[in-house]
Amino acid sequence: MFCGDPGTSGYADCAAQTQLFALASVIPALLGLGLLAAALAAPSVRGDRILRTRTLSYSLVAWGIAAFTYVMGGLPSL
Repeated sequence: MFCGDPGTSGYADCAAQTQLFALASVIPALLGLGLLAAALAAPSVRGDRILRTRTLSYSLVAWGIAAFTYVMGGLPSL
């Protein structure tokens, strides 16, 4: 969806939707950051190589979801 020019009708609604998607991308980004911190700082996770690898993989997936959500929110404003 294209928002159009700033003066057109419906532009404010479109811009608000874009901001909502940007805000929604914060949730998986924080989840990914928490998983990354747990994989690097928690002694129980650091001690188990398989669990640490799995935790880092989940962190990477969460960061991917956050990036995808952010990009999808920015597309309407182009």
